[in-house]
Amino acid sequence: MAEEIGMIGLGRMGMAAAKKYIQAGYKVYGYARRREVIEEFSAAGGLTLKNSRAVAEKAGKVIVYVLNDPQVIEVVTGPSGILEGFHQRTRVICMATIDRENLDWVAQRCAEKSVGFLDCPVTGGPARVQAGTLTIIASGAKDVLEECRALLEIQGRIVYIGGKPGLGQAVKHCNQLLVGTTLAATMEVITLARKSGLDPRQVCEVVGSGIAGSDYFRLLAASVLDQKPSPGGLGQMCKDVGLVINDSRRARVPLVVASAAYQYFLSALALGLENADSSELIRVLERMAEPAE
Repeated sequence: MAEEIGMIGLGRMGMAAAKKYIQAGYKVYGYARRREVIEEFSAAGGLTLKNSRAVAEKAGKVIVYVLNDPQVIEVVTGPSGILEGFHQRTRVICMATIDRENLDWVAQRCAEKSVGFLDCPVTGGPARVQAGTLTIIASGAKDVLEECRALLEIQGRIVYIGGKPGLGQAVKHCNQLLVGTTLAATMEVITLARKSGLDPRQVCEVVGSGIAGSDYFRLLAASVLDQKPSPGGLGQMCKDVGLVINDSRRARVPLVVASAAYQYFLSALALGLENADSSELIRVLERMAEPAE
């Protein structure tokens, strides 16, 4: 009999993961609000329920792949949340990237009801979900991790950080510091090349082949120059770099580069680009670099 699991949050990452589990033979219950998302999930073989509570009642392990802090708090602890429908087999796997203090609070609410909880943010993007090559940054009780290991490894490789939920978030935020600043710097490279009368494609080829080159730099350059999809959205990136800034305040660590990059992402939101692909950040720099009329 197929294992029954829950998937709450069917965005870029959650939908890719849900389809991966369905393909692997799992029976996947899900919850989403948007009709087009429900239709896509159902067409892939998923079973849509009316809320998070109903998903918890049907499933054992429930993966939370929503976008932000309020959504995690709502779907886990809210009036129709997972903890309203939990049972002995319930395990909550939070794969969202959120503030560490909020993660700690949600983990404590689960602990009060003896519900196993894992903090498992990821890095890699939807394509790597499908390939099964995500990096999964896990923290939480080791026995709960072992219960969920086979499920998680469908998506990728687990890096175990420690027994305290929140440690996974701390590591993910360090990762997002580099992701956010690399994204901003790549847009600056392309903009500077164009304004200097250079061929940006040639510049990116040189930079990408040198010591500063990376898979992410090359992917972003191709997204801008060849209009290819880029991982993540600008709203998500603004949220994530904001979490990094929160960490810097708590740790009293000055993050000058991250703080500057954050202003680009705030500018993108001010221009209405919250739902745009991350490579659309180039539009912010193009606007800033235009001569005043």
